[in-house]
Amino acid sequence: MRHKDLSESFAEVLRKYRTEKKITQESLAEKADITSKMVSLIERGEINPSLNLMDSIAQGLGVSLAEMIKEAEKMQRGQSGFD
Repeated sequence: MRHKDLSESFAEVLRKYRTEKKITQESLAEKADITSKMVSLIERGEINPSLNLMDSIAQGLGVSLAEMIKEAEKMQRGQSGFD
C-alpha cells in the first residue's frame, strides 16, 4: 500500500479544517495573508508549503500547526487522521 507523503496529508487536513469551519479559500487566504490561489494549490497538493506558510495557514484557521501536522502524520502512516 502506498503511503501519502506529508504534504499530501497536510493538504487533506487543511481542507478538512477549512470546510469544517465553513471558511472559503478566499477568506482563509485573507486571514493567512496569502493568495487564494496559494490555498488552492496547497489543497490540491500541487505545491509543498514551507513551515512558515503552514504556520500562517494554521493561524488563519485558528488551530495549532502542531495539531495539523500530527493529523497529517497519522494519515501519512495510514492511520485514521481525524479524531
